[in-house]
Amino acid sequence: MTPVAHTAMALLGLNKVDRKKNAVTFFSLLLLANLPDIDFLLFSRHQYYTHNIFFALIGALLFFPIFKTSKERIILLGISFSHLFLDLLVIDRVSPIGIPLFYPLSQNFFNIGIFPNFQRGSMVEMLSLHNVFTLALENLVFLIPILIIYRKDFRSYFKNKE
Repeated sequence: MTPVAHTAMALLGLNKVDRKKNAVTFFSLLLLANLPDIDFLLFSRHQYYTHNIFFALIGALLFFPIFKTSKERIILLGISFSHLFLDLLVIDRVSPIGIPLFYPLSQNFFNIGIFPNFQRGSMVEMLSLHNVFTLALENLVFLIPILIIYRKDFRSYFKNKE
């Protein structure tokens, strides 16, 4: 999935946390939701070292000092694990197919593959009709429904100062 779907999960979590909804809360959840994709910067292999349950758990634990209630911490875990779940749903066309959910304990890769993948590479590939369709689909399925459902709440999030 692209950051669109992962960001939608951060927005969903934002609406459920008990803390004041401000920029710090929003950017913390946004970072957590997209954290496994840091492998683009760190490694030559995408969806390998950072796309497993252990990395997702460590990522959520890093934010525990900020979000103190058990409800908020469960939301953190949900957001973190949602990244893995969403990436499982993408049709993977590059070997190895899928993500190593239990790495480093297991080298098995898992993939459900029902959503189109976002093609990366040259500028022509990035701006392809396929990618436009993929982004539109992710917006329609994930982001737009959350923005519509919680539109009144999102208007006030950045007005609060902490």
